[in-house]
Order: sequence, then C-alpha cells, then structure tokens
Amino acid sequence: MFNSFFGLEMGRRAMDYFRRAMETAGHNISNANVEGYSRQRVEASSTDPYTVPGLSRPGLPGQIGTGVKIDAIRRLRDDFLDLQFREETSVQGYWEVLEKSLNTIELYVNEPAGEGFKVALDEYWKSLEELHKRPDVPSVRETVVQSAQNLTVFMDQLVRNYDQYRQSLDQEVVLKVQEANDYIDQIAALNRTIAEVQGVGGNPNDLLDRRDLLVEKLSELVDVEVSLPSDMDDGDFKVYLHGKLLVQGDKTRHLVAVSVPGNEGFHDVQVEDNLFDIVDNTDVLFVTPGQNSPEGVHSVYVDRLASETAWKIGGGSSSQTPRLRPQSETEALNIRGSFSLSVGSQGVLSRSKILPSDTILASGKDGDAYSFRVAAGSEERIISIVWNDADGKWDLSDGTNTSQSADGTLSLTDLNGFLNTSLASAQITASLDGNQLTLRSGNNHLLSITDMKGHLMSDLGLNMSGKKVSIDVTEEDSLETIRNKINAAYGEEGGPNRPEEWLHAAIEKDEATGTYFLTLESNVVGEGTRINVMGDENGSLNIARRLGLLGDQDATSCIKASQDAVFSVDGKTYLSSSNALKEARRVPRQSDYSASVLEEVSSGLRFELRGVGQAGVTIKHHVKGGAMRGLMEARDDMILGFIDQFDEITYGLVTEINARHYAGHGTGDSAMTTGVAFFEQVGARYGASRRFAFNSAIDKDSSLIAAARGDGTGHSKGSGDGSNALALAQLKQGKVIQNRSASFNEYYLSFLAELGSRGLQSKTMATNQRHLTLQIDAQRQSTMGVNMDEEMLDIIKFQQAFNAMARYITTIDEMLDRLINGMGIVGR
Repeated sequence: MFNSFFGLEMGRRAMDYFRRAMETAGHNISNANVEGYSRQRVEASSTDPYTVPGLSRPGLPGQIGTGVKIDAIRRLRDDFLDLQFREETSVQGYWEVLEKSLNTIELYVNEPAGEGFKVALDEYWKSLEELHKRPDVPSVRETVVQSAQNLTVFMDQLVRNYDQYRQSLDQEVVLKVQEANDYIDQIAALNRTIAEVQGVGGNPNDLLDRRDLLVEKLSELVDVEVSLPSDMDDGDFKVYLHGKLLVQGDKTRHLVAVSVPGNEGFHDVQVEDNLFDIVDNTDVLFVTPGQNSPEGVHSVYVDRLASETAWKIGGGSSSQTPRLRPQSETEALNIRGSFSLSVGSQGVLSRSKILPSDTILASGKDGDAYSFRVAAGSEERIISIVWNDADGKWDLSDGTNTSQSADGTLSLTDLNGFLNTSLASAQITASLDGNQLTLRSGNNHLLSITDMKGHLMSDLGLNMSGKKVSIDVTEEDSLETIRNKINAAYGEEGGPNRPEEWLHAAIEKDEATGTYFLTLESNVVGEGTRINVMGDENGSLNIARRLGLLGDQDATSCIKASQDAVFSVDGKTYLSSSNALKEARRVPRQSDYSASVLEEVSSGLRFELRGVGQAGVTIKHHVKGGAMRGLMEARDDMILGFIDQFDEITYGLVTEINARHYAGHGTGDSAMTTGVAFFEQVGARYGASRRFAFNSAIDKDSSLIAAARGDGTGHSKGSGDGSNALALAQLKQGKVIQNRSASFNEYYLSFLAELGSRGLQSKTMATNQRHLTLQIDAQRQSTMGVNMDEEMLDIIKFQQAFNAMARYITTIDEMLDRLINGMGIVGR
C-alpha cells in the first residue's frame, strides 16, 4: 500500500528542485559579468520508482514514479577549449611583451621621423666633404669636430638607452616572478579548500572557477600545463612547467629569479628545487645565455687569455749597430738606405708549395746568403743560410744552433731537421710530407714567416705575412719625416688599404737620455697584426737597426706584444683577440689553418674569458613561453643583438677612419704632424659602441685634423690640399663593414629595416594572437557564459513549475483533509 503522505513527499522534492533551479539561475545572472565565472546548472533525475521488482512486491499494475531528485549543481565547462585557451593565452602574453618592447626600442632610435644616429652620420660625411673643399678654414674644421662629437653622443645615448631598458626589463622579470608565485600560492590554497568541500560531498563550483581563473592568469606569464581530470588519480590538482611540478594539491614549488654573473647580474627564471648554475666555475669565464640558445651542457677550457693590445715596436739598440739618438724630432739623421715593413701573420700552420724535388738550393758561390725570421708569440728566430765555400756546403745558424747541409745542396730534409732543433723551445714543429714542408705552432700562437735577405721563403710559398712596404730614407730625413713616410703608406696604390694591414708611427722621448726614438704600433689589436721588420732589397738591416726597430741578433725590438686568447668549446679550438666575445676564429677549419674567419662559438651564447682553467656551461630554459619568456628574450636576444650591430658600425668607423687619418697631415703648426687618431682607439669589436669617443686632442686643437696628404718626402702637400679629407669622406660609399659587404649608411639602414620588420612582425603576431584568443574565448563563452534571456526563461519556467507543484500539494492536502476529517463520521 502507498503511504497516504506519498504525494506530499514527491511534491516537497519537486518544489526543492524548482527552488534550487530558480536560485541557480539567479546566481548565474548575478555573476554574468564576473571574470572567469562559469554558468551553473542544476542536474536532476527521477527518483527510484515504486516498487523494486521481487516476489514480495505489492500487486500493482506497474512501477509508480516517486518524483524528482537533485543530483548536483554543476558548472558548464569545456576542458578542450580551456586547454586551448591557456595555451594561446601564453603565446599572446609572449607576443604582446615583444610588441611593447619593440615599440619602446623604436622610440629610442628616433628614426626616420626624428633626428637620430643616421642624421648625425650624414652630417659627419657632409662636414668631411666640406673640409675637402676648404681644408684650412677654422670654422669648417670646427664643424667636423662638432659633427664627430654628435656622432659619438648619439651612439652613446642609443646604447645607454638600450642598456637602461634592459635593466627595466630585468626588473619586470623579477616582478613577474613574484606575481606568478602569488598565483601559485593562491591556487594551492584553493586546492586545500576545494578538497575539503569535495571531501564532504560538496561541489565547490565558485572555488573551481576562481582556481581556473588563476591558472589562466598564470598561463599568461609562463607556459604552464594543468592536469586533466583523467590524470588526477590521486585526487590532486597539478600545475606543471615542462614536467616540473609547481602545484600539487596544497604543495607548491615557486619560481626563482636567479642572478646570472655573466649577464650583468640579470636574472634567469628557474624552478625551486631544480636550480642550477649556468657556469660552474666563474673564475674561468662568464656566459650570457640567449633565450634562443639550444639547451645542452658544454665543456669549456681556457688555455690562454687575450692581452687585448696592439703590437708596438721601437726603442731598441743593437750592440752591432747602435740606435741613433737625435736631440729633437726634426734633427736630420744623415743616413741613407731603406727598410721594409709588413703587418700580418699566418695561421697556426703554414705549408709550403709541393716542390718538384727535395732540393731547394743548389750549390752556391762565396757570398751567397739567405735569412728569414720565424716568430710565434713572444718567440722569434732568425735563420741564416750561408754558403761555406771552403766546405762546399750550406751553413745553417740561428745564432745559437748551427748545422750544415748533407752535401753541396740544401734539401728540405736539411732545412726540416735544423728547424726542429732551432724552433723546439718556441714550440714550433717542422715536418715533411713528401716534398712539402709544414710548420706548426704547438701552442696555437700565430706563425709569422718573413724573408729578411733573399727570397727563400717566398720561393717555398711560406712568406705570406702581409703586404710589404719599402720606406726610403735620405740624409735629410728626420724622425719626423720618416714617421710621416711610414704613415703615408696607407691607402697608396698597391699598398695596404685595410686597417689590419698596416700600422701607424709615432715619436717618443727617452726621458733617461733626453733623446727621441721612433715607435710603430699596429692599427688593430691581436696576434694577426704582428709587425714584421725587414731590410732593403739586398737584405741589409742597417737602417732598421739605426732607427731602433731591431735589437741584438736583429730580433724585433718589441715594446708591447699582442696575444690572442686560446680556448676550446666542446672540443673545438678557437682564437680571439678579445676576452669578451660571441664570435671567434676556429682552428683548424677544415684544411684552412689561417684562423682568420669569425664564426659563432655556440649559438646564442656570449662569453667573457676570465682565467685559465676548465668550466662547464649548462643551458636550460625552464620558462619557454608567456610574458616572462618575452621579457627575457627582449632583454637577452633582441636588444643585445641590436647592440651587436652598433658594435659593428662603431668598430668599423673607428678603425677605418683612424687608419685613414693616421696617413694625413694637419694644417698650420700641425702641418708636419701625422699618426693622430681621429677617434679614441677601441680594442675589439665586441663592446665597441660603449667605448666610442672622439679624440680629445683634436677637440682642443682642430688643426690636427688630417685633411692633407703627404708629398712622398714626409712633408705635407701644403695649404689648400684636402685629398685626405676626400679619402675620409669617400668611406661613406666604401664597402668596409660586415665582411666588407656594406657601407656604414647601408648597414645602419639595414638595422632600421630589421627593427621595423621585427616591430611589424610582433605587432601582427600579437594582433593575430589576440583575435585567436578572443575566438576561442567566444567558443568557451557559448558553453560557460551566462545568457540573460536563457536564464530569464529558466526562471519563468521553474516559477510556473513551482506554482503548479504548489497547487498539486494543495490538492493532496485537500484530499487528506477529506479522508481525515470528512470520512467515518456517519452516525455520530
């Protein structure tokens, strides 16, 4: 039998369902504009019918429904769309940061609308063109001074702004790390509360919405991944960063901003409990990693640091032929003759031509002699080969070791054996492969092999140390005119025309004796610009000795030597004239042992060599997306890449203009002055833009501007000559930078084009990504968003159902009242 109150219980459950449905619709409407809110819905089902089949069930025509029950109040979400949205939000955060960063960088450049470095560069070339026309007008010279100073100021301001913006980006990285950690803590706290609610059978929809919103905000900062319901076997909600747990239930791992010593102390972002040192031995080197550098572990061994100096010789004195000691720079030296100079060296290995036979010199006659210099690093040997008429053999000597040819001829075997004896202490080895002689530097110093008398090494194909320039000296010449002749050789037809191919001469005073002497200094730093001193066409070294360029045993009188850094990365050996580098010269490179071609040492890495020893370099990127990745990429890849281009143009300006300016003469009292640098010299390409400065001596005295050329005798061509100014101005069109593929203006315009292109790319990508994210969010909102019309219809529907059920309960009540109060009273 049914209970008499069966209908009331069914009505109560139905009214509870309709009331909850109206309340849920009201809750949806209340939160319609709340960020991250998901529409909720009451899920209901029929209660179990009466009765359950069985032998003892009452005899009824069938099962009777017992009403409705509320299963749950659920929020409406699409897990797949949520996953897409988080992924695309991370990408959007990345591109929006790059878009903002490039907009700021473009403002600093102030091109093409405003006056920036390009305008200053054009004004500089224009001032040189005017100097060519009116070389002796003081106002024109002052214009050159001002335009050059403007050039340095604009570059300095540009680089300074970039450096300051890098600092701002780094500070923003630290703030983003703090913001992300705050989200991580909030997610973990919500996990704890959600677990408590779910533990007692509740369904914390609003808390779940709040957690999802925090995850989406975290996704904008870093490219996190969230565990799907199918992955939550242990019941814990998890947030990953490339396999590293940031959140598991109420447990957290924070992001850590780790200072990177080589990157000016700027920060890398790593995961707590997964921290690592980028360089394990900072006494050996610092490394600045780019965000686009491949992950991996590198082994670095630094064998030698670079001196970062140019070669400088002079001031020597030979016991055989003492140096002249004039009392003034203009005193006639009363000597006649010539000497030769060249600048350059070969690689760590030099091979001769393949000769037709082992014999390199046939029998000679009395007086036949050859000599050549072999040098590497600070070691130098002068090998002399003289015909011994009495013995009928060739005598070989280096001043310490002696030997004699096996017979009346000199063979490669004879020469190879003596060279191994003579050069052993210099760690230079000689070897024969058939009829080919090979010399190799065992410590990776660059070899320099130069004929001093005769042309034996040239005949063998081993004499290749730069362009040879002969300097003629007459009795009337002074140190001043000889200096000017040497400087004027640059840019002459057939002579050296690249800065690394030549040197500049100067005169210094010996304070101990009050006399003067000549010095020569290479235009560019590094072992590759060794200064080689040779004699006249007959091999006589007398003039070079008298000028103090050679010392005892005719060794080069070196005041300051240059040394390249030697280091290896992952087993590959490199040379560098600078200790701070991104590119270096590989040794060996296939069959090319010249070690003259620059190549990137390791993709995206910048090195600062600090000491001899071994170090390990670990490159990992814990953050690979989101706003944080965009900030670090803008800081470490994009801005530093642009500064590399500033370094390239600055280094080119300084070296090219100085080399040309050394060759020219000033005006007025400075008409006999050459060898003056126009800009302050910079040692290396890397970091050159931070050291760009105008020569203060020219700033004080504009007559030092070398507008005129020499007349071949060490004197100026005179008043009105502006040929050197023209040569300086012509550098505007010269293909002198970026491996001599572009002029200064072309290179800077290519930088502006690249900046504009990358700015447009970031803007386009950010716009596209915003549209994509909005489209995905619109799809999400079709599921999780609140539709006011739909909710109002639900309220009306459930209100009417509530009213109908209320009427049903009233009817049941009336029936019960009739049963209770209106029946069984007959006969009372």
